[in-house]
Amino acid sequence: MPRSRIKPSAALSDFLCALGRFERFDAENQSKFSTISSSTRSMGISKTQLHFLTEAIFFSTYREFENLIRDIFLLYSQEKSHSSRKKVVSYLRPNSFPHAEQLIQSSMPFLDWSSADNVIARSELYLKDGFPIKLPYTSNLESLRDFRKIRNHIAHNSSKSLDDYKKVIKKHYGTIPLRIPSPGEFLLTSKRGSSGKYILLIFFDTLKKIASDLV
Repeated sequence: MPRSRIKPSAALSDFLCALGRFERFDAENQSKFSTISSSTRSMGISKTQLHFLTEAIFFSTYREFENLIRDIFLLYSQEKSHSSRKKVVSYLRPNSFPHAEQLIQSSMPFLDWSSADNVIARSELYLKDGFPIKLPYTSNLESLRDFRKIRNHIAHNSSKSLDDYKKVIKKHYGTIPLRIPSPGEFLLTSKRGSSGKYILLIFFDTLKKIASDLV
């Protein structure tokens, strides 16, 4: 069941708690993989298992972020306060949290919170100047678009999702490699200029920063 919220800070707290669990899970997986040896193989995890687990962590974290943006967007549509103390002005006048979602959803079968472009357009439509949703999203738009392409390929594994995923791969390597890495393998690839951090960790940091700025 979708959650109903009272204030943005509660949604942020839950998200950061979930994110912390995923960060610890990733660290545990890394430890189990790095300590593996032929004599203790049954005690560790293989590279294939590590890649599958990494995909699961990424996808679950992305879903938690979608839940967060849904929660705080509906709260801001009720003109709940932002930490900056700048007034949030909503063009909607919902009488409750569920009512806000009903108004925004209208005749659509569901609301897509995975697309940064959709969230930005929605913020411009329902919130004056898009505040406080628009700026954190536009400031990280390229990264959010790339993360969504990875997310979609994990979820759908279709020819369309592969085409979009290849664009992310090409941006990272400068060319498309002969063997396309799985999303789990790619997420464990270090990014240039990131002090050795692999892409999953950059994903964690990016969502953490956006989430904090949203609230």
